[in-house]
Amino acid sequence: MSASPQPLVNDWDALEKESHLEWDLDSITNRREAIDFLRRFENRLCIYSGFVEKLYSAYSFVVPEDDERGALTILPDERNWHDTFHDIPACAVEETGIHIMPGETMGHAGLYLKIPGLNRLAGSKELPFREGLKDLVQRYKAAGDTFLPVLVKGDLREYESRLPSLHLHRVRLDRLEHLSALSRQMLRRAIADHLIALFQHHS
Repeated sequence: MSASPQPLVNDWDALEKESHLEWDLDSITNRREAIDFLRRFENRLCIYSGFVEKLYSAYSFVVPEDDERGALTILPDERNWHDTFHDIPACAVEETGIHIMPGETMGHAGLYLKIPGLNRLAGSKELPFREGLKDLVQRYKAAGDTFLPVLVKGDLREYESRLPSLHLHRVRLDRLEHLSALSRQMLRRAIADHLIALFQHHS
């Protein structure tokens, strides 16, 4: 005899309880500077939510009226349903150790990428954003992979000197074999299009 079905949970109640699209900024020293830094990437990097296993490519940041309190909320654009990708398990989204940082952390202008070495013995390197992005695309391509960076809740952090930084996660297509080839292609294109736009914006 099969087990009786579990009562359905109200989606909105679940979302509010988990707050999976709210970023707690309590650990950030300069909230205003951190929020301003994050907004530079609004709709230029896709955002992943492990709670609902969705990837959002169209969204907006809702900033609390009080700069000193409250969590920043990510508001997906539900009108564009094709900009949301479903059934993306957490195992398909992994940390990269790569950080986007203001150049001020190294006495320069513009954005920089802090890229870890290929192995534990190799030190990380800091490169201007465009140069670093090219390096990453080539590195992953040489390994037979694709660099598909996304943001995850908590990726907004503070680097040395209390300047904001963004840690990057990435989507692994080889762990999405349960999706159709067309769905994987559309997801890859969406992330790549955002990446190209970000690249061009910082040209």
